[in-house]
Amino acid sequence: MDKYPNINILLNLDSVFIPKAEFVLRTYCYILRLNPHFSYGSHFEGTHLYYGKVSRFTYPISIYHDPETAAFFESKELYPLDKVNFCKYKGEHIPFLFSQGGAIFSFSEDHCQIRKDIIASGFYFLTCWNEYLLTYHGLPKGRVDFKQSLQYRWSFTEIPVVDVYCQMLIYTMQLFTPEFIRDIGWGDGKYFALSLSHDIDYWNFWSNKAIRQVLLYNLRSFFVRPFNSVYKSIGHMLHKYLFYNNFRQLRNIARKESDMGVSSSWFLLSSAEFEDERQNYINDIVYREQIIDLLGEKEVGLHGSPNSAFNSAILKQELEKLRELGFDPIGFRTHYLNFDYQTSFTILEDAGIKYDSTLGYWENIGFRAGISFPFHPFNIKENRPFRILEIPLIIMDTTLHSKKAMNLSLISSERAIRRLIDLAAKYQSHLSILWHNNTFDPVDYPGWSSLYWRTIRYALKKNGLVCALSKIYNEWVNISY
Repeated sequence: MDKYPNINILLNLDSVFIPKAEFVLRTYCYILRLNPHFSYGSHFEGTHLYYGKVSRFTYPISIYHDPETAAFFESKELYPLDKVNFCKYKGEHIPFLFSQGGAIFSFSEDHCQIRKDIIASGFYFLTCWNEYLLTYHGLPKGRVDFKQSLQYRWSFTEIPVVDVYCQMLIYTMQLFTPEFIRDIGWGDGKYFALSLSHDIDYWNFWSNKAIRQVLLYNLRSFFVRPFNSVYKSIGHMLHKYLFYNNFRQLRNIARKESDMGVSSSWFLLSSAEFEDERQNYINDIVYREQIIDLLGEKEVGLHGSPNSAFNSAILKQELEKLRELGFDPIGFRTHYLNFDYQTSFTILEDAGIKYDSTLGYWENIGFRAGISFPFHPFNIKENRPFRILEIPLIIMDTTLHSKKAMNLSLISSERAIRRLIDLAAKYQSHLSILWHNNTFDPVDYPGWSSLYWRTIRYALKKNGLVCALSKIYNEWVNISY
C-alpha cells in the first residue's frame, strides 16, 4: 500500500472493538486505494478521519459511533429488526445499524459528520453476522438459509450496501479531503471488473444411462406436458446421439473465451465418493487425460465436496487429487455452496487456499456479505482478518433459471445481469458470474449459452476487465498487502 496516499485515521473506541473497526476501515481504504495510518485516543494532530466517542475536537470527517456497539458484538446478539434505519441515498433505500435517525450527513464550513455508523454497519454485513449467530446457536451445517438473512427480510439483497457506505465516504472526501480522491480503476485501464467461472459438476453429464432415464421420463410425462415431452425426446435423441460430445463442448467454451480475449476459472470436483457416478469423473482415465489436455494452461480451482468446507482432512485429500494431475489450485468453491463462514474460512486458511468464491446465495443473486469487491473475511474468535481473500459470488446461472430459486426467463435474467453490470460500472466495482458447463446445453437450456456470451460482450463494451478469479486475486493482493 506504500504507493497510495497515507490517510490518518484516529480511533477513540473500546479496545475490544478497535480490531473490528480497523478491519472495516482497511476494507474501505483498499477500495479507495488509500493507505490507512491509525492513531488511538482522544486527539491526534493531522487527523483526516475520526471514528469514536463524542469529541470536543473537530476533524475534516467524523463518523458517528454508539458507545454501546462494542458491548453488542461481545454479547453475540442479532440486531433488532425494528432498529434498522433506512435512508434514501442516490435513489436507493440503504439500511443502517447502530445509527442516529434523520439525515445521513451533518455539514459545517470546514468539516462534516456521517451520522450513520457505516463502520459498525459494515462489520455486521462483512462478517455475515446473522449467519454467525444462527450457527453459534446450533444451526446445522450446510447451505445458508437465505430467508433468515437481513437482506431477504428487508429486500436489499441486490444492493451492495457496503459499497454504498464506501461511496458515502467518497462523497465527504470530495468536499473536505479532496487530495484523497482518485480513480479506483482496475488493471489494463479498465473501469470495473467482471470475473468468470465454471463449476464442473459433471465432466460428462450425458452418460448413456442418463440419456435413457431422461427419455423414459419424457415419454411417461407426455400427457402432463406434451409439448415439452416431445421437444425434449426428439431433441435428446438427435443432439445426444448425433451431435453431442462433452469434450468438444468444453473445448468450444474455452476456445471462444480465448477468442474474445477473456479468461475464466474452472472449478473441478476431485472427490470420488458421490452417489452420482457422473460426478466421480476424477478417477476416469479418459476424462483425466481430457482435463489435462483442455485445462493444462487454464486456472483450475477446487470445487470442494460439501464436507470439504467442514473437514480439513477431506479438503487436503481433494486438493492432493488435483495436484496429482499437475494443477496447483489456489481457489476454492464448495459444491452446493455448503459453507460456514467462521469454520470454513479457518479450514481453508490452514490448508493454504489463497481465495474463496463461495459467499453467495443459491436462491437469489446479490450480495451475501453486502459487498461486491474482494475482501478479507474476519475471524471473530481471534478478532483479526483471515489471510484468505473472499471474491464474492454474485450471479449464478442456476439461481436465475431454477424454479426453486428466482425462476426467471431469459429476458428477465439478462435484464437482471445488465442491471448489476451497470451498477459495477457506476461504482467501479466487481461482479462475478458462475456458469455451469451443462447450462451450455442447447436442448435443456436453450438460449442460456447465448446469454453468457452476450453478457461478456456487454461488459467488454462498457470497458470492463473480464477475467478469471485468479487475476482478480492478483489485482487485489497488490492493493491490500
